[in-house]
Amino acid sequence: MLEASMIDKRLADKTLTFEISMGNAGNCLEGYLPMEAHSDLSALDDNDDGLRATWVSTIPPMTAQSHDKLYYHLPLGDDKPTLYIRALMPDHRRRMYITNMMDKIAKNMNDNLHEVHSLLDAEDRSCAQKLGDTFDQLNQSCSNFVMMLKIPGNGVSMPGKTKLDKEKTTQCQTELENIALQARQWKLQITGQNVREKYKGGLSLLERVKSLIHDPQHALPDVFIWMISGNKRVAYHRITSRNLLYSSSSEECGVDCGKVQTILLKLPSRSRNGPAGWQIVAKLQMYLWLGLIKHKKYYPSGIPSGFIPSDEILNAEIPTLPPPATIFYTEKHFFQLRAHVYQARSLIGSDNSGLSDPFARIVVGEYCRTTQVIDETLSPTWDELIVFGKMLVYGRKEDIKENPSMVIVEFYDQDKFNKAEFIGRTFAKPHVYLEEDLDAYQPPGLEWYQILRGSEEGGELLAAFEMFELGGEFEKLPELPNVKEVISADFGPILPVPPHIRPSLVKYRFEVLFWGLRDLKRIQFLPVDHPRVDIECGGHVIQSSMITNAKKNPNFSNMVKYLDIELPEQEMYCPPLTIRVVDCRSFGRFTLVGTHTINSIHRFLYNPITRAMREEQERMKIPKIGRLHEILEDQEFETNESKKIVTENGFPTVEGSP
Repeated sequence: MLEASMIDKRLADKTLTFEISMGNAGNCLEGYLPMEAHSDLSALDDNDDGLRATWVSTIPPMTAQSHDKLYYHLPLGDDKPTLYIRALMPDHRRRMYITNMMDKIAKNMNDNLHEVHSLLDAEDRSCAQKLGDTFDQLNQSCSNFVMMLKIPGNGVSMPGKTKLDKEKTTQCQTELENIALQARQWKLQITGQNVREKYKGGLSLLERVKSLIHDPQHALPDVFIWMISGNKRVAYHRITSRNLLYSSSSEECGVDCGKVQTILLKLPSRSRNGPAGWQIVAKLQMYLWLGLIKHKKYYPSGIPSGFIPSDEILNAEIPTLPPPATIFYTEKHFFQLRAHVYQARSLIGSDNSGLSDPFARIVVGEYCRTTQVIDETLSPTWDELIVFGKMLVYGRKEDIKENPSMVIVEFYDQDKFNKAEFIGRTFAKPHVYLEEDLDAYQPPGLEWYQILRGSEEGGELLAAFEMFELGGEFEKLPELPNVKEVISADFGPILPVPPHIRPSLVKYRFEVLFWGLRDLKRIQFLPVDHPRVDIECGGHVIQSSMITNAKKNPNFSNMVKYLDIELPEQEMYCPPLTIRVVDCRSFGRFTLVGTHTINSIHRFLYNPITRAMREEQERMKIPKIGRLHEILEDQEFETNESKKIVTENGFPTVEGSP
């Protein structure tokens, strides 16, 4: 366990521990003890008849600490605790290997088809070539699976233990052979005219592969990671065992085997549903590996470097030797994180007005910072640079650059009288610059990150994140911009996003023609009599006049309104248009009627024609007109020549006839 952070402050008043379990193995809270030696340990290794089921599945209890009283963390320090389970399990690796291979074939094809879809939307001519490559990769993957079934010694070619195992293997082999044949045929038939039709056929092949992933029989139990506070399980995370299963073949190996994962713990039982289930109870960074005893020597290969190898790790091939209790890290580095938070769009409105008062919390490791609050908007522009001064990161700096710490950005709606309401979360990976990379520093571009609240989409964040190694010379770091403003002594100064990172702005006139409203439904059992329309763009709002009586005259009295605003010049950075209708009721109350968001505003932009552009168009027209006169003169000459020839030959003709 490399890190335990983002612990809810309501759970930090008691000592905390974490437990890993697989079935009953590792379950210490309910009193399950390791089993004695078993007579049949063939699932582990034929030569290890003396092995016993043992485990060390919990870390020592610790008291959580905090830098900001928002989130807490466990002070693990240089000694990272190690947990392990050695237990007798039935050998159903073959089922999990087949499922892993099917899953990887489906995921690879899904990614390729997603790229084809993007090319089709952009009307790119290379979409036919990309679709052909997709079918070619599908054919190779299916043929590789069928070939591995026929080669003895592979995990998928092991004999099935039940009749259903054999039938499942026959089904997969037959179906993938047919899919490979179809993919080869469609690759040869792709043209520019039928590429959309073949793309739909590719989607049908993807569904056929996905139908083979699920195995109707049980394999190994799932792996559970529990957080325990005061002898009570307060949060958990569940991992499918096949994702952690080791194999010497990369196709059969689990996608998360031997890798460092960021694990988010959630509330157990029914309390995880609704708003309570959106929050993160704790965040762990763990290295996980699952395999046979005879494969035990391979588990240290993926552990992040920078530690002192103990005797247990150096002699990992000994079956009876357990892993070390802790791993001591000696290599550690200090980094500075810079979060360039520019704006968000299409956030979830949590107030009765359909708007929010959003602010963002940026969390990395055990550190947390907060942006300012933007009042009453769904597309806030923070334009803030948030600096995390000195962060300690363990491991070799080359590994840190390749796999940096995950940055979590959470969004809340500020409420003056109640607790801030959660409205979304997104994840990002920072750009890492080591000390030797600073001479060739290139500023990153802003990127859009998808915001989610549970399974619901909650908008997008436009931001960029950088991590700089802090060496002996701090002056090598890029200069910080000047302070924009100071809100309060508690909040501190606000730094803007540097000019070389923020988008270039252009001044526009935002003009709206308000005509009227139609087909308004009842809201809260009352008719909408006095509606008003608010249109927001880039933090600026244009309000229409209020309709005094929507039944008699549903049109606006003052129709044209405008506002001068600054918008990004690049289309991908432009904020959306948010149209909101409210009903103005008695005692100054406003009731939301409905909202609509237009993500792209470039189709409404008017680009006036300059004098130079007009002269260029005139020059382009002149050759076309001159060419038209030449064609007409040639046609007239041919007509006269035909008349002359007919008359000279003495044929009676009618004028203009051949």
